[in-house]
Amino acid sequence: ALLARHVDEHHLELKRPNGSKLPLKPNASRRSITWLIYLNDDWDGEVDGGQLRLHERQFDSVSYVGARKNDLQVGWLKAFQEKGEQPVFLDPNREGPENETCMLYTIDGSGNKRDLSTKPFANIALYLAGGDKVARSLMVSNGEDAKRLHLIDAPKSLVSSLKTKAGPAEGEDGGERIRDIVPKAGTLVMFDSVSLPHEVLMTNRERFGVQGWFHEKIYT
Repeated sequence: ALLARHVDEHHLELKRPNGSKLPLKPNASRRSITWLIYLNDDWDGEVDGGQLRLHERQFDSVSYVGARKNDLQVGWLKAFQEKGEQPVFLDPNREGPENETCMLYTIDGSGNKRDLSTKPFANIALYLAGGDKVARSLMVSNGEDAKRLHLIDAPKSLVSSLKTKAGPAEGEDGGERIRDIVPKAGTLVMFDSVSLPHEVLMTNRERFGVQGWFHEKIYT
């Protein structure tokens, strides 16, 4: 068994069109922190496989990651020269024509907020396959920002979703590194459910563990 690369939680706007504008259930929450505890005493990663592969960024973020209330993180501005790694968040409720209300913005090391485009873009752009290349052309106005933009979990075409060959360790934008965790008994793993893509490598025998999530309120 194996589990392809993914994140455990997505922005409401990425779960369904206009999802952020739909009524919320009472006490609605989302996954915030993922935790796992492994239980196999005699696990040999070389023979048994099943490693948890984390796709981390090569450089630390200059600001908090994951979410700013309901604006979940959807990408990064890659570290470049003197510019550090900056989280990119999605605000789907800007003023604009119907179904053109999405805006990406980033937060710098001083906590300052900056929009990445001069006007909101069409919500449907969030569902177009094509990875960073498409996102850079439709969601960002400044050329330097476009070169640095990387989506954490970009929509995939049918063809790309069927690919089984692993991508490069540095990721699509060259800004990632991988960390493999062997599922040995007593190992506790915790990570942000929104900002850290991960996968499970091929497992050659039964693997046991306990998994759960700390939840965070969805604001109204």
